[in-house]
Amino acid sequence: MKPSICPRCGRPTEDDRCPQCVQETTELARAPNLLEVVICSKCGSQQINSKWQLPGTLPLEDMASQAAADSIWLHKELMQPQIDIDLETTGATRYLARIDVRGSFRGKRAVLQLEVPVRIKKVACERCSRLAGKYFESTVQLRGSCERPIMEREIEECKKMAEDMADASYRGGDQHSFIQEIKEVKGGLDIILGSTQLGRRMARAFLERFGGRLLETAKLVGKKDNRDIYRTTLLVRFPRLKRGDIIFFRGVISVVSGFDGKTTMISSLREGRRSSISSEGSEALEILGNKGDAISATTISVDDDVVEIMDPETFRTSLAARPKNRPVLPGEEVKVVRTADGFIIL
Repeated sequence: MKPSICPRCGRPTEDDRCPQCVQETTELARAPNLLEVVICSKCGSQQINSKWQLPGTLPLEDMASQAAADSIWLHKELMQPQIDIDLETTGATRYLARIDVRGSFRGKRAVLQLEVPVRIKKVACERCSRLAGKYFESTVQLRGSCERPIMEREIEECKKMAEDMADASYRGGDQHSFIQEIKEVKGGLDIILGSTQLGRRMARAFLERFGGRLLETAKLVGKKDNRDIYRTTLLVRFPRLKRGDIIFFRGVISVVSGFDGKTTMISSLREGRRSSISSEGSEALEILGNKGDAISATTISVDDDVVEIMDPETFRTSLAARPKNRPVLPGEEVKVVRTADGFIIL
């Protein structure tokens, strides 16, 4: 078959045009006329494809280089592309990215040079804007009662749980997961949050940890984009019993081990047998003490049912029921809770 002539350069070719002219007239790579890198001036997060990403540790130069590399369009037939970027600083927030692109196009080596100006644009991200504007969508209220006030260690645990949950949700990609304010109030704690979803998750977590009842209410505060805007209040009322409480239930000394909805989970101290109590059934139970108030005491003697221990404060001997679910030896140091009727060995 007679070879064709390339109409562009006159060289013989088997196709319509020679490979060199095809490469020279085909756009193999393209860069934008101007590239803008948007970062938050407050937290350092970067906006990519209209979405705010988590703050990183890259310096501005590396952000500019990465953005330049990501902005390049490559022809689908450019094989094994390699991109090198040389960044020149042209101003306080301006750079010029000189880009070398190498690869193979239809079996022929290709080398291209591109340039793209890069500008760093500093703004306030949505999260930081909402924080600065005191924006919030939900309030989780933790409350005790006159009979069962929330303890200081529970307050601190709730603060830590709230901070950990908000941070985990934010790192999971939810820009609205932030704590606007945590404040101790009479009778409990208020946690003011940037999203209703976070508030609901947090309230459920408190219920699982401490038990109690949840009441959710919402108030219409305005409209945005033809959508009603509500602020939600989630009241978590702590139950009479708390984790670690030692109680007298059906003739057996038991300890509160956890909660499942409105049900209180308990286990007997002597045998470790597990059972449960309804929220109504827990109202009249006698509370003997709490594991959090345990002290150390030394055993003097042990028999089948009773352990003689030395009171660590008065140094007098006292008797306590021997646990059935673990061995106790004379001279051993054990944890005990003082009650009105004597000591309970944990």
